[in-house]
Amino acid sequence: MRDLLLLLSDSQFHSGEELGQSLGVTRAAVWKKLKKLQSFGVVVHSVKGKGYRLPFPLELLNGEEIRKKILASNVSVKVCFETNSTNTELKKQIEQGCHLPMLVVTEKQNQGKGRRGRQWEGGVAQNIMLSFGWCFESGTGAIEGLSLAVGVAVARVLDRLGVANIGLKWPNDIHISGQKICGILLEMVTDSDVCKVIIGIGLNVKMASQEMSSVTQPWTDLFSQLNIIPSRNDVIGMLSNELAAICRSFDQGNGLSDLMDEWLKYDILIGSEVMLQSVAKQEIGVVKGITETGALIFDDGQSVRHVYGGEVSVRKQ
Repeated sequence: MRDLLLLLSDSQFHSGEELGQSLGVTRAAVWKKLKKLQSFGVVVHSVKGKGYRLPFPLELLNGEEIRKKILASNVSVKVCFETNSTNTELKKQIEQGCHLPMLVVTEKQNQGKGRRGRQWEGGVAQNIMLSFGWCFESGTGAIEGLSLAVGVAVARVLDRLGVANIGLKWPNDIHISGQKICGILLEMVTDSDVCKVIIGIGLNVKMASQEMSSVTQPWTDLFSQLNIIPSRNDVIGMLSNELAAICRSFDQGNGLSDLMDEWLKYDILIGSEVMLQSVAKQEIGVVKGITETGALIFDDGQSVRHVYGGEVSVRKQ
């Protein structure tokens, strides 16, 4: 599939015969591959006498290009065309003894993971779906607040790209003017005295409305904010560099404390009335900020307590 998409990525017309010769297959096989691409949601224009083309040029993920942009020489890069989820793929790599840090990216996810068991929508060759794995030699205690720190890392990259009105919504969503553009999911793989963490990031670059029809909250993407489609390879390199820097700092024992001011700069919940929803109940209160361990400081009018991300979802009132 990737080879065919790469041939079509220039958005020029290519005949079935030309595509077949380039791929070393029959025209009938090309037609089947085109149908498979369309079943993935890829729009392919077909004009009799001209051939096939994509409606706009497409940049595919390129492992060599991404590797050039990552400052740390010890980060390995794996590019998939299709996988269940990048978190699952990276977990498999860890189980097979692969070296960390490692970055896994894909063009298509079949079972993308979201918070609290939700599925994450992605599209094909349009958005950023990545997982970054890091081995924390200092153990599980080093990662308190890491999810929030990852939010700061993403905000830094968005700011560098020129995106305005960036907001961090506790515990792990990034919004632009109240619309979600990115989600974060951390998974931990414990191994004796070390702690291996998988950081999953889904960033909307150019979303198709039909792919987001099942999404119930407002959303946006980089194309809507910038009026251009930035290079996904460039953005992935930038994200990897920020993630490596933050993981290194946490492993050295600095934790979230060094990033508190940055988080508060982008915090869209502080001072707001919100509804906390858990399996058992719903509560209304005011957000007073966050702690250095990544908890939400919640005031329900009778008491002030610390709430952790795995327990609840939060909505502004």
